[in-house]
Amino acid sequence: MAKYLVTLTLLLSQLFLQAQAVPDKIVAALDTFSFIEPQEKVYIQTDRNSYLAGEAIWLKAYCIFNEKPTILSKIVYVELVNEDGKLVEKRMLKLVDGSANGVIDTKSIHASGNYTLRAYTLWMLNFPDFIFERKIAIINSLTPKGSVKKNVELQEISFTIFPEGGNLISTIKNNIAFKTIDQNSNPIDVSGYVLNAKNEKIVSFSTVNDGMGKFEFIPAEAEIYKAVITTKNGKQKTVTLPKAYSEGALLSVDNSNINKTFVSVSRSENNKAAYNNLILVAQINYQIAYIGKINIDEGLDALAINKKNLPAGIMQICLLTEDGKPLAERLVFVANHKLSKDLIKGNNINFEKRAKNTLEVDVNEFKNLSAAISITNGNSSTLSDNSILSTFLLSSDIKGRIHNPTQYFVDKEQKTLDNLDLIMLSNGWRRFKLENILANKFSLLDYPFETGLTVSGKVLESNGRSFLKAGKINLIINGEDSTKIISQANTNNSSGFIIDKIDFKKEATIFYQGTNLNNKEAIVSVLFNPSFFDTLARPALRANKPLVSTDTLASSNYYDQIILDKQKAENAKGKTLDNIILTSKKKSSVDSLNTLYATDIFYESDQTIPVNTLINTGDILQFLRGIVPGISIIRSDTGTQVNFTRYQGADYFSENGATGVQFFLNEVPVSIDVIESLFAEDIGLVKVYKGNTAIAIGADRGAIGLYTVKGKSTRDWRKKGFDFIKKLGYAVDREFSEIDYAKINPNNEFADVRTTIYWNPSITIKDGKALLAFYNDDVCKKFKVVLEGVDADGKLLHVEKELN
Repeated sequence: MAKYLVTLTLLLSQLFLQAQAVPDKIVAALDTFSFIEPQEKVYIQTDRNSYLAGEAIWLKAYCIFNEKPTILSKIVYVELVNEDGKLVEKRMLKLVDGSANGVIDTKSIHASGNYTLRAYTLWMLNFPDFIFERKIAIINSLTPKGSVKKNVELQEISFTIFPEGGNLISTIKNNIAFKTIDQNSNPIDVSGYVLNAKNEKIVSFSTVNDGMGKFEFIPAEAEIYKAVITTKNGKQKTVTLPKAYSEGALLSVDNSNINKTFVSVSRSENNKAAYNNLILVAQINYQIAYIGKINIDEGLDALAINKKNLPAGIMQICLLTEDGKPLAERLVFVANHKLSKDLIKGNNINFEKRAKNTLEVDVNEFKNLSAAISITNGNSSTLSDNSILSTFLLSSDIKGRIHNPTQYFVDKEQKTLDNLDLIMLSNGWRRFKLENILANKFSLLDYPFETGLTVSGKVLESNGRSFLKAGKINLIINGEDSTKIISQANTNNSSGFIIDKIDFKKEATIFYQGTNLNNKEAIVSVLFNPSFFDTLARPALRANKPLVSTDTLASSNYYDQIILDKQKAENAKGKTLDNIILTSKKKSSVDSLNTLYATDIFYESDQTIPVNTLINTGDILQFLRGIVPGISIIRSDTGTQVNFTRYQGADYFSENGATGVQFFLNEVPVSIDVIESLFAEDIGLVKVYKGNTAIAIGADRGAIGLYTVKGKSTRDWRKKGFDFIKKLGYAVDREFSEIDYAKINPNNEFADVRTTIYWNPSITIKDGKALLAFYNDDVCKKFKVVLEGVDADGKLLHVEKELN
C-alpha cells in the first residue's frame, strides 16, 4: 500500500510539474521579450491643433519606458509632414528626464491642409507601427477659397469582422465585432444582416460607434455566410464571411464591471477532449495578471480576473492548450486611469480686454511632475484627436488606426467603456504574438538606443580601406550656439572610434585630425558614420505615402475665425512704407561656386570646372585627365609626374619641366601623394591656373586647385592640418512670447488678437501647487485650458477645462 502511495505521489508530482512548466515558460518568455524588445512610447503635446501659415507650433515631448519617464533614449525626433507624405520641417530634441520642449515655425509658403506631427526615438524605428502621430491643420490666408482639398466621394467600403478570440467556431455561439471604414480609413455608419447559403437572414446588425458594432450567431459546420451592408446614403456591399472551424475553443469576456473581468470558455463538440484541459493567461505591460487552469468537464470553464490593483492600459487574455499552443486571444482595457477634472481652479478670471487672470493648479498627488499648460481662445479651438492618456494607454499599444481616441477618455460612463471595448475587439493584437516569443522568435533590430549626440567613424590607412593597428582622432567642435568642445579618442581593433556626451544646438563645425600612432607622419583617412538626423532628407517612416485624409480642415468653422482675427490685427493702426523695388543680377552657377569655395587670391583662374558630385571614378588622376584640358600624367616606378602640354599660346609650359603642375587642396599646396590618396567623388570644384593666374599664386609651371565637397569631407588645410565636417545638433528652444500688460501700456492702440493666450511647457510647482498668471487679448470670451504631464512614477496627468 505504501509503495502504491509513493508511486501515485510521484506520478501526481510529475503531472503537477508538467502543468506548471507552461505558465513558467510564459513568464520567462514575457521577461525575455521585455528585455530584448523594450518599448518606448512618445507623446507630443501642442499649444493647439490649428495654425495660420507662419505661426509657431509650441510643443512638449514626453517619452516613457516601462510606464515611467525613459532612462534609455536621450533624443526624440519630431517631423511635420504634409498630406502628400512630404517632410516639410524636422527637429531633434534633447530628452531630459524623459521630456523635451520645442517649437516648430510654420512658414508662409506652407499650403492650407491637414498635416501630421510624427515623433519617435531612434529605437522606436524598430517598431514603426507604434510611432506617435498627431493631426495638425495649417491655414494659409492666401489660399483661395475652394482650393483646399476636400474629401473625395466615397468609393470604397471595407467591412472586416473580428470573432472574439480570433476564429469562428461552428456549432457554438460566436460573439463577432465588425469595423467599417472608407478608402481614407475614416469610419462609416452602416446597417446590415447575415445571410446563409439559402439567402435566409440569420442576424441583423448596425454600427454603434465610429463604424464599429457587434453581433452574435451560431455558424453551422461547412456553411457559407455573407454579410450585406448598407450605408446611410444607400450604397451597398456584400462580403463573404470566413469559414468557421469545425473544432476549437472560444473565449467570451465581459469587461463591464469596473473591478472584475469575467471570462468564460466554450468548445465545439468535435474532438472536444482536445479542448478540455486548458490554460488561461492574462498579462498587462508584460507582467502576469492571472494564470489559471480550465477544465470544462469539471465545470471549471469560467473565472474572474481582479482588476482593482492593476495598472491602467490594455490587458491581453490568452487561452492555450496544455502544451502552450495559443487557441484564442482577447484584449480588454483596464480603466484604472484617473480623470483629473478638478485640479484647475480659476482664482481670478476676467474676460475684459487685456485683463489679468490667475489660475491655481493642484498637483500635490504627483511626484516630480513634468507638465505643460496651454490656454487658448475657446471659441476658436478644435478638439484634439489624442491626449497623453489616449496615447500612452491605448494608441501606442495597438497597430490598427483608432479614430479620435480622445473620446474614450472624457469620462468613465458605461457607454464610453462599451465603445472602448469595441476598440479592443476590432483592432487585433499589438506588439507581439505569444507563440512567437514562446519560440524565441524576435524582431530584427536595426536601430540602437541613442544616449546623446555622438561622433563616430573609423581611422584607416590613406587608401581609406585598410585598418590601422593603432589610430587616434582629435576633435575641436565649434557650435553655432558658442559651444566649444575639445576631445580625442583612440581607435579599437576594428579602427573604429566613438566620442559621446556631445551637446550643442543648431549646427557645429567639427575640425578633426587623424593620426597613425605607429607613424605620426603617415597620412590617414578618417571616415565618419552619418548620424540618423544628418541624413534625414525625407520622412523616415512611410516615406512619400499620402497621409490619411480627414474632414478636419474642410468642416471646421475655426479657420474662418482665425483668418478674421488675423485680418483684425493687420488692420490695426500703423505706418506702411512705400514699395521699394530692389534689382540684382543673378549669379551664374560658376560664379556661385567660386564664391562658395575660393578666397580672393585663388578666385581668378583660367578655368573653373564644376564637378558632378555623382561621379563614380575612383582613380583621382584618371578623373582629372577626363576633365582638365591639356594635362599629361606619367606614372613610373619613381613616382607620378603631372604636367601641362603646350596649348593656347602657353609656349613656356613643357612636359619635361622639372617641377610639373603644382597642386592645391582647398588652397593649401600639397604633394602628388596627397592628391592620389583622395577619392574623386569627394571633389566639388576644380580650378586650372596657367600663365599670369598661375604666377600670381607662385606656380610658374601651372597649377590645379581642388576643392572638396562642402559639408562632405571639406578639408581646410589652413586650420593647422585639421579637416572639418558639419553636424546638426539639437533644435533651439525659445520662450513663448507672452504679453505682460504690467510692463506694457494696456492702452496701446495695436490690435491684440491671440489664439494661444498662454503656453508654459515647464510649470513651476511649489508645495504641490502652481500659480499661473496671464493677460487676456482683445476678443477672447472663453478660455480653453489643457494641462498634461507625467511624473517620476509614470502617473499621467490630463485636464481639459473651459472657463467662461
